[in-house]
Amino acid sequence: MLFNEFLCGVIEGFYGRPWTMEQRKDLFALMNRTGLNTYMYAPKDDCKHRAFWRDLYSVEEAERLTSLIEEAKENNVTFVYALSPGLDITFSNTKEVTCLKRKLEQVSQFGCEAFALLFDDIDKDMCLGDQEVFQSFAQAQVSVSNEVYQYLGQPTFLFCPTEYCATRADPEISKSEYLATVGNKLLPAINVMWTGPKVVSKEITVASVKELSAAIKRKPIIWDNVHANDYDQKRLFLGPFQGRSTDLRPYLNGFLTNPNCEYNANFMAIHTLGAWFRDSERSTDNTSRDSTVENPTVSAEIKLETEGENVVQHQRAHHGTYNPALASQAAISDWVKLFRQARDAQGKDLAPLVLSQPTVLPQPVPPLPSINTCMAFTSTTTSLYGPALPETVSEELQKVKESLVGIGSEAFKPPLNPMNSLVAPPRRRRESPWI
Repeated sequence: MLFNEFLCGVIEGFYGRPWTMEQRKDLFALMNRTGLNTYMYAPKDDCKHRAFWRDLYSVEEAERLTSLIEEAKENNVTFVYALSPGLDITFSNTKEVTCLKRKLEQVSQFGCEAFALLFDDIDKDMCLGDQEVFQSFAQAQVSVSNEVYQYLGQPTFLFCPTEYCATRADPEISKSEYLATVGNKLLPAINVMWTGPKVVSKEITVASVKELSAAIKRKPIIWDNVHANDYDQKRLFLGPFQGRSTDLRPYLNGFLTNPNCEYNANFMAIHTLGAWFRDSERSTDNTSRDSTVENPTVSAEIKLETEGENVVQHQRAHHGTYNPALASQAAISDWVKLFRQARDAQGKDLAPLVLSQPTVLPQPVPPLPSINTCMAFTSTTTSLYGPALPETVSEELQKVKESLVGIGSEAFKPPLNPMNSLVAPPRRRRESPWI
């Protein structure tokens, strides 16, 4: 991957159950077809990404992560491995920094060539040891990030700050000491991620990006949560990529979407982001034209605004050369095709499923009417079917019956570690191919 390449693609960066290996491989194939070039591995609740970030990967985990990286490369997708050590790292402890280097170096041996350190959603309070060494929380993060970046040989590298949107900048973007430290001290080649005006931003304007760039002294990469639903999984966001003009392209180093937790619900978001990316490459209008859409006041910092969502807005955001309506039509057309045919992870058509010929059973014989004898109803003994079942059918039914004996709710046990997406779930031994 070229260092000056515009990164556009998908972040698996949500809270909750991570995607499966098969879903990720399917994602790479979809990204290849839609022209997207970057995937960031950052599932918040995958145990060795955040909670147990110090732990190295086991042999099985290493093999599966290596296969993901190779699959991404085969689909022309840059695999960015992200680590979130901010919950409990001691920045001034050399052993901790060594653990960080060792973990990322292990992943580099799997073939990974791009990395990220994420410090979002953590407390800013430093321990006493860090307070004695670093002047500020930002300086601690920047110092360690610079050291790790140089240790890895200065690869493609991304940094997610703790103040990652305008509402979290203290007191505001232009006056934030944290962002100023990031801008002045973080090595210039390290990219900084940003979610926009809010954690979940309905609109991102050129003016807002320019304000941030002045503070961090570089073009940001947008971590876009517009399709995210991990904060409210009763909702699904099935609409197109919108509220982001192609005029943003000259002021950014990348655009990565963090979509719905439910993988199969993200076809529209990913497909239309690909359309935006292609249209932005063709765009020649580099002037800033601010949107006239008025942002309603948020009632909660993370939740999307809900007031007035059903009201038709007469003013629409400016999208430059990108047309969300046309992009939606193209996405729906392609999505319908997927419903009509089976495909593998590479997007290749699968042969239609050939079903075995069912055994034709004899026509049932209607039962004889009941006979009233001594004021009691006794049904005449009769067989539902005239002739006996064929011998082969009886044998197969007996196998099914035997295999089902003893199977109850207690037999179905959840995986030992349901939040480790790099370990294959245990398989229950099957006694019959019919199950």
